[in-house]
Amino acid sequence: MNAINPSHQVVSADNPVHDRQGQDDDKPMRSRDHVNEEQDINVLLGSYADILFVLMPFTVIGLFKAWQQGIQGFLLGYDLSVAAAVLAGLALVKFILGLISDARMSKYRERLVFLVAGTVFMVLVPSLMLSILVMLSEETPRFVMFVQPVLLIAGIRAYSGAVTSTNHLLRYPLP
Repeated sequence: MNAINPSHQVVSADNPVHDRQGQDDDKPMRSRDHVNEEQDINVLLGSYADILFVLMPFTVIGLFKAWQQGIQGFLLGYDLSVAAAVLAGLALVKFILGLISDARMSKYRERLVFLVAGTVFMVLVPSLMLSILVMLSEETPRFVMFVQPVLLIAGIRAYSGAVTSTNHLLRYPLP
């Protein structure tokens, strides 16, 4: 193995494609991409930290209900729907903040408005309606055990998607 040229490429004066000088030109681009990727990861980790803090009280309530009534008591309650609604509301705030906080985002307003409408339609309204129906019902239907976790996952995805998509659009504008 060649320690100077580990890729086993022939480096010579008559081979300009594999010239060392050409390889050094790529370094600033790679380091800039690495910094942007690191910033994207930090933004994603920050949004996951937000999600964990939002879910913390619901986790405590869920553990208590699971201890008292079993896992079905928790899954048939309205807590997961409320958590999904909170995350959907936070996602809406992030989408709107992304839209109004930077003038460069105005060219994406139709996309962001679509994401706001989709979040309201797919997560916020169904989770609020389901929580109200569960609170008002004598006996909760069994399908709620499956729908609420799906709504919670959709709320988590909406919030993390709102944060990452806004930052991504600012960093890598579409043509």
